[in-house]
Amino acid sequence: MASTTATVAGPLTKRRIRAGKPKVKTGCITCESGYEGSALPPSNTNHRIRRIKCDEAKPACLRCTSTGRKCDGYDINANPRSRKNDATANALSHRYQIATPPAASLEFSIPRPLLADIMGTDMERFYFHCFRAVAGEAVGIRHKYNSMFWKETVPQHCYEVESIKHAFIAFGAAYHNFQTTGERADPTAPPSRTERFIIQQYSLAMRGLAQDTQQVSVRRRYGMTLISCIAFFCIEMLRNDWRAALTHLSNGLHLMANLPEEVSDILNNPEKWSRGPKNQHARVLYMLRLLSRWEVAMRLVTGDFQPRLTLRIYESRKLDASAGTKFASVEDIYEAVDSYCQDASAFTWLTRDHHGDTQFWAQHRPKLQRSVLMERSRLISNNICIYQNNFDMEHLEFQDVVFFNASRLRHKGATLILEMLPLPEKANEPLELDELRQFEDFIRTAIQLRDIITSSATRRPVGDNANVDLAVVPTLYVTGSNCREEGLRKKILGLAMEWPRRENLWDGPALRHMLDIDGIRSSKVRELMMEPKSETMQWNGGLPSMWF
Repeated sequence: MASTTATVAGPLTKRRIRAGKPKVKTGCITCESGYEGSALPPSNTNHRIRRIKCDEAKPACLRCTSTGRKCDGYDINANPRSRKNDATANALSHRYQIATPPAASLEFSIPRPLLADIMGTDMERFYFHCFRAVAGEAVGIRHKYNSMFWKETVPQHCYEVESIKHAFIAFGAAYHNFQTTGERADPTAPPSRTERFIIQQYSLAMRGLAQDTQQVSVRRRYGMTLISCIAFFCIEMLRNDWRAALTHLSNGLHLMANLPEEVSDILNNPEKWSRGPKNQHARVLYMLRLLSRWEVAMRLVTGDFQPRLTLRIYESRKLDASAGTKFASVEDIYEAVDSYCQDASAFTWLTRDHHGDTQFWAQHRPKLQRSVLMERSRLISNNICIYQNNFDMEHLEFQDVVFFNASRLRHKGATLILEMLPLPEKANEPLELDELRQFEDFIRTAIQLRDIITSSATRRPVGDNANVDLAVVPTLYVTGSNCREEGLRKKILGLAMEWPRRENLWDGPALRHMLDIDGIRSSKVRELMMEPKSETMQWNGGLPSMWF
C-alpha cells in the first residue's frame, strides 16, 4: 500500500518547520522592504529579493553589506522599541544631568539651556543650577531680551570665563540661602557653612576677574566686567550688605555711562552688531536697561544716590514731550512709563537743591523742562485711557494685568512728585483740593493693585518670592514721603510697609525695617549714607581698581 501511494503522489518529503520568533519591525529599510538598494520598489520586479531577518547592525546592516547590497539605514519613526529605549536614556540623562556634563566635542550638538553643565565640584554644580533655575525671574526685568541674557549670554560666559562662573555660583548659593533662611542672622555671629561657601566663591571671582580680562579685547573686557558687576550687586543685596551693593552698582553705572568708542558703537549701530549668533547689540542694550532700572530703584530708596546713567539718557530727550508716549500693548505702556519715571528721577536729582525755591522755578530752563515732563505725563495718561477703551482688559493674562496697574501707579507717583517740586515744604498743612484728589487717586490705584495680587481667585504664574520688576514699594515710599498731609502720608507708607509681594532684590524685609511709618530714614540708613565712601568708588578714568 505504501508503494502504491508513492507511485500516484510521487515521493513525499517531510515539511521543514522553522523555529518561531516574534515579528519585529526594527530592521533596516532594505530588509523590511525586500527590495535591493532602495526602500522604494523598482520598476523591474526581477530585482526583488527574498525578505530575510535583518541583524540590525549599526550603522549599516551586515546582511546587506556582506551580500553586496546597499543598506538604506533605519526608519526611526517606525521603531517603537528604539523610541522606548531613547526615552529611557533621555530620562536617565535628565536625572543625572548635574553629574554628567554634556559632550562639548560634538560638532553639531547644541545643549538645551537647562541641561548644560559646568566643570566643578558637586556643590558648585548644584548652586550653578540654582542660579540657572531662578535668574530670569529673581533678578530679571520685563524686557524682550531678558530670557536671552539670563539663559544664554550669562551661562555662556560662565562656561568660558572661570571668574564669572564662580561669581554666579556665589549668586546661586546666596539666593538659595536667602530663600531657605530668610533674613540674615546676626552679622556678628560666625558664618554658616553656606555663607563660607558664598564668600569663597565670591573671593575666587573677585581675584580671578583681573586675570581673565587681561588678554581680551576692550569690548570683551567691558562685557565681562559688567556681567560680573551685576552678579556682585545681586550677591551683596542677598547678603543684606547695602553699602557693598551700592558700591558695585556705582561701579557698573560708571562703566555704562562712560563707554569707550569701541563699546558705544554697539549701541549706536544696532544693524551692524545685531548680526550673527552673539547679537552683541542685544546684550549691551539689555544691560543698559537693567542697570538703569536698578539705578532708579536705588535712587528712590536712598535719596542721594546719583543717577549717573539716568542723567545721560535724560539729556538726549529732555525737551521731547512725545518721547515714548505711543503704544498699542501692555509692553509699550510699561516701557513708556519706565522711561518717564527714569527722566522724572533725573530731573528731581538735578533740581534737588531747589525744592520750593520760587525764584529758581521762575527761570525759563527749569520751568520748560518741567512742563515738557508734565506734557509727557498727560499724553501717557490719555493713551492709557485709550488703550483701556479699545482693548478687552478681561482677556489679558494675569501678569499683564499686574504690570498694567503697576505702570499706572508708577506714572501717577512720578507725576505727583514733579508737581510737588515747585511747592514750598510745608509739613502737616492741609492740601489743596486738586492735590488731595490726586493723592487719594494714587492710594486707590495702589489698593486696587494690592487686591489683584492678593486675590485668592487669581492664578499666579510665578511664586511669591519671584521678581516681577514692578518698583511699587519704592514708588509708594518716595510718593508718601513727599506728601505734606500726615494722614495720607502714613497711609501710603503703611501700604509700602505691608506690601504683600517682594519685588526685585532691593525690596526685602531688611528694606522695610529701615523705614518707619513717618517716612524718616532710620539710624541704620543715616549711618549708611554718612559713612565715608569706599576706595572702590573713587574713579581714575579707567576701569574700577576693585577689579584691576
